[in-house]
Amino acid sequence: MTMPDNAVPAAEGFQALRTVIEALSLETDFEAFFRKAAGAAASLAGGDAAALILLNDHGRLEYQFFLGVPPAYRTRFLGFTFDRHSGIAGEALDSGQPVFVADYPAHPKALAAFVASGLRGNMALPLLHGGAAVGVLVVSWFDRTPVEPDRERVTLLRTIAAQVGAARQRWQLEQRLQHRADHDTLTGLPNRGYFLEHLRQTLISARRYGRYLALMVIDLDGFKAVNDRGGHAAGDALLREVALRLRDAVRGGDMIARLGGDEFVLLMEYQRWPDEPAGVAGRVLQALSMRAPVTGGTVAVAPSIGIAAFPDDGTTAESLLGNADLAMYEAKHRRGGRQACFFNQAIAQAVRRRERLLEEVERALVDGAFELYYQPIVSPDNGATVVVEALLRWPQPDGSVRLPGSFMVDVERHSRRLMQALGRHVLNSALAHAAAWQEQGYEVAVSVNVSAREFLDEGFLGSLTEALAASPGLAREHLVLEITETAALEDLDRARSVMLACRALGIRFAIDDFGAGHASLANLRELPVDRLKIDRVFVAGLPATEADRAVVKAIVAVAQAFGVGVVAEGVETAAQAQTLREFGCTLMQGYHFARPMPAVQLTERLRQEHCQRA
Repeated sequence: MTMPDNAVPAAEGFQALRTVIEALSLETDFEAFFRKAAGAAASLAGGDAAALILLNDHGRLEYQFFLGVPPAYRTRFLGFTFDRHSGIAGEALDSGQPVFVADYPAHPKALAAFVASGLRGNMALPLLHGGAAVGVLVVSWFDRTPVEPDRERVTLLRTIAAQVGAARQRWQLEQRLQHRADHDTLTGLPNRGYFLEHLRQTLISARRYGRYLALMVIDLDGFKAVNDRGGHAAGDALLREVALRLRDAVRGGDMIARLGGDEFVLLMEYQRWPDEPAGVAGRVLQALSMRAPVTGGTVAVAPSIGIAAFPDDGTTAESLLGNADLAMYEAKHRRGGRQACFFNQAIAQAVRRRERLLEEVERALVDGAFELYYQPIVSPDNGATVVVEALLRWPQPDGSVRLPGSFMVDVERHSRRLMQALGRHVLNSALAHAAAWQEQGYEVAVSVNVSAREFLDEGFLGSLTEALAASPGLAREHLVLEITETAALEDLDRARSVMLACRALGIRFAIDDFGAGHASLANLRELPVDRLKIDRVFVAGLPATEADRAVVKAIVAVAQAFGVGVVAEGVETAAQAQTLREFGCTLMQGYHFARPMPAVQLTERLRQEHCQRA
């Protein structure tokens, strides 16, 4: 039996499909797959070359991948675009059917660029996805005489084109998924994971070729205020705007990413230190200094920038990022923010001092060196102790005592684990003392200070529940948690949620330093508060200073209006106490009544008061 002219031998067709299917399974890179598929298609059709022309994001046909194009035109054709209805490719795309042209230069739809390349003939096969054409697979003849493939070859070519289209869609999906995994969905910038891996690879290259790099950590001052006043929608809009402005401010080769929250990072190469990094930082400062719109007005926003250099300030991704972060912290918290700060040895020494301090705190915690003192909060009518405030003290080998202000700030900012451990120690010790006093018949509540970070931490409620379980006989109303007004307002929704959960256990709350924060009246009604503590700065001016008298009177009036008690802190003179009594203040605390004292001494005070009442 003779085979018809131009009929495809079974073995040849099988081999072409096998090549494409194997490549589809084995090749992870689309271009590598396309080269094999294009070679199989060109061989099957008897052509010299093959190309993939796809619809781009702008709706134009774009020459994206090719095999066998004349060398002089490879660079010229890469990325070449034309109208989606033009040429043979446009005809195949519009009709959804293969189109063969035996004499391309003479065809009315021939494009001049392809004629100039020596194209003699071509065949365009549409790529379909979901019933719609998304591009074309083109087989071309440059040297050979174009011969139209028979029906069987066309069927095989259409099968190959379908495989190419499917592979392209799969690759695009994988690219989108990978981009989503590597990029921040809100801003479109690379995310922390992708950036760190990029930084590690860049540092390897920089070591090899002696390049100098600068890393900037950028934090937004004012972002929290935007979130608080405008809600998360305003905060998200600000972050997107920041990303756009960063793209415009940096140089072409610089990389920017979002590390998380309102923190961004910039990696750049430089030749002149510190001029080039300072110049880029200056542009970033200018670009990100703005007023963000919120409900009822605007909020001033500006960046704080920390800069570290490779290799001088760090040779690993972690050390470089850590030192840039320390410099940012210096700019933000020690220099007032809204500026750039270069990492230096003074910052490094401060870090080493802090690390030694944290080690000493941990050692003291393990050794049981911390102690609780208690300062009575009394009724001015009879001087009886109603509440005692637990105060952490750290006795030193030389007989001195360190106050929390000398170490707690660093603990709270830099060691969540130590913060939680110290918080548990204070709470457990205070509850144990309170339970002992209750067993002895002393009806006194214990007030425990809780920092903003500790109170808003996710582990706080769990630690509190465990501590209460260790003192099952203690009346829960004998525990008062003191949080500052600033802590309550830092995250009002979270604070309210935690406070309600604590109130359900029977615990009471006092707002410390009331009046020293902001938006007090607007937010007081949102919180389940039992007492307000008037900040000592207002008590200090009594009775002479009229402004302080007015503030204290107002706070007492607010407390009475909301049905909560009032405690005046820092009462040091009889005149202050008398004035506060006249204003209606029912509880007072200060050196005029008692200084902080160890638990043993307080027990004796409670015993004497108990005997006097008896």
